[in-house]
Amino acid sequence: MNFNAIDIQKIDQTGNYHLNELYLLSYTYTDGWTERALRVAFYIDIYFNCKINSSYFIPNYRKNKKTYTKRVEKQIEIKTPIEIKNTITLLLKVDKLQLERCYADTFMEDSQTEDFVINHSTISHNVGIGIQLKKKQPINKSETLFFQLHTEIEKWREAIYKKMISEE
Repeated sequence: MNFNAIDIQKIDQTGNYHLNELYLLSYTYTDGWTERALRVAFYIDIYFNCKINSSYFIPNYRKNKKTYTKRVEKQIEIKTPIEIKNTITLLLKVDKLQLERCYADTFMEDSQTEDFVINHSTISHNVGIGIQLKKKQPINKSETLFFQLHTEIEKWREAIYKKMISEE
């Protein structure tokens, strides 16, 4: 499989991402400065198919009696899990999406970052998640569903990573 992220989301004149109308959501994640240096992007379309673009390092990779760090890049397409599909559906049914542009208490260079782009009522909503020193309490239905979605996607992301690394 080969796809280009630029065909799915583009940066508009305001510096925000604009998601193709055939997609409901995109999610990008990076570990920042870590040993595995995981970078992954999920693109969920209107049929809940998900295209995933990932790259990461496998430290202490052994092959032919040699040990080295291996860089892996993969693109896969899979179905979105039902619990994530249901949460996205509920989020898209909210009359007006009320989310902050960024959920973070502080910033540190080369740290973990997460970015969502959600197509809701023909508008691409950009939401970032940075370093949170204290867990944010949702103040509306949009935030409650968004934080639930975030938790579900985190679990899915780590499960996909573990599966990919086990296949190496």
